[in-house]
Amino acid sequence: MWTIYGLFIICTIFAYFIETSKDEKTRNWLTIVCFGIMALVGGTRLVGGSDFEIYEGHYDQLAIFPDVLDPDNRNLNYETGYTYIASFFKTMGVSFYGFCLIEDVFFYIGVYVGLRRYTKHFGIVILVLLYKLFFYDTMISMRQAITISCFFMMIPLITEKKWIWYYIACSLVATIHNGAYLLYIVYPLIYVKLDKYLIIILNVIFIPTILIGMSGIDVLGPLGEILKDNAANENMERKAEKYFGANSAEQELGIFHTLEYFLLMALLLINLHKINLKNKYVHTSVWMFLCLLPLFTLFRGAEILTREKDYFTIFYAVILGYLVNTNIRTRHLYYAAITLICAFGYYRFAILFDYGAMLSYESWLFNPDYSFFLKY
Repeated sequence: MWTIYGLFIICTIFAYFIETSKDEKTRNWLTIVCFGIMALVGGTRLVGGSDFEIYEGHYDQLAIFPDVLDPDNRNLNYETGYTYIASFFKTMGVSFYGFCLIEDVFFYIGVYVGLRRYTKHFGIVILVLLYKLFFYDTMISMRQAITISCFFMMIPLITEKKWIWYYIACSLVATIHNGAYLLYIVYPLIYVKLDKYLIIILNVIFIPTILIGMSGIDVLGPLGEILKDNAANENMERKAEKYFGANSAEQELGIFHTLEYFLLMALLLINLHKINLKNKYVHTSVWMFLCLLPLFTLFRGAEILTREKDYFTIFYAVILGYLVNTNIRTRHLYYAAITLICAFGYYRFAILFDYGAMLSYESWLFNPDYSFFLKY
C-alpha cells in the first residue's frame, strides 16, 4: 500500500525539479531516473487485477520456439505478434515476471523517445502518466501497453509525413494488439490545416452527439453484426461480440473524464492565438488531442473505441505544456491544478479498481520465490 501511495509523492518531487530546472541535461536525467523508478514499480508487480493472472496463465502455457510457430500450439485468443514476442523471451529463459519488467521498460522508452520532440515538460508528462496510463497500461494491460509505446515512437512518422513507414509500422503493431488497426485512420489528419475555426466546428459537430453516446444507442452495432457474420473463425466472432455487442455499453466513459477533456479543450481554444499551429510538432500534437473528441462524445459507449483513448491521452500533458509556456505568470497555478487533479485521479483508481487490488502491491524483487529468469 505504501509503495503505491509513496510513488506519486516521489514522482511529484521529480516533476517539480524537472519543471524548474533550467539545464536541459539535468531535466533529461531526472526524467530518465523517474521513468526508471516507475518502470521498476510497475514491472516488478505481483498484483494487477484479474488480467494479470490471465496473462500469467497464458505465459506459463506458452510454447517456446520453434514449437510456437505451429498454430496448434498457440492460444488463438492472443494476437500472433504478442504471442511470438512473449514466446521469444520465454525461449531465452525469462520468466513471466521478468517479461513484465522488460515490457514496462519498453513502455517508458516509447514515451521518452516518442514525445521528446513534442514537449519539454516531462514533469507534466510524468504526472499525467501516473493518472491516465500508469495503472491500466503498465500494470494491467500488456498487449496494448506494447502497442501504445510503439505508437508514441511512430508519431514522428506522422509529423514528417513518412506514410509508407507509418503504415508498415501500423501493420506490424496491429499483430500485437488488434486495436491498433484503428491507428490507420490517424495519419491523413496531418494534411488537414488546423485553425481555431476548424476546432470550434469540430466541437459544434461532436458535442451534441454526447446525447447519442449517453442514450445507449448502439452506434457500432451494424458494423459488429457484419464482422460477426463474416468472421474468419470462432475467435474473431467472439471478439466482435465482445467489443461490438450490447454489453460493451457498460464500458461508457465517465462524466468526470468527459468534463476534464472539455475543460482542457476550452483552455486550448482560449489560448490558441498564443500557440504556433504552423509548427509541425504543435500541429501534430493538437491533432492527437482532437482525436479524443469523437471518443468522448459519439463513441463514448463503444468499448472498442473507448479503449483507443489511451493512445492519445498523453497529449493532455503536451497541451498543458503549451498552456504553461503561454501563461508564464500563472504557470504555478497550472502546476498546482495539474498536480491536484492527477493526484485525485491516481489515488481514486488505486482505491476503486478491483476493490483496491492495487493497494496490496508487492514486488517480486523482495520475494525469493520469484525471479527474472525461469526456475527449472
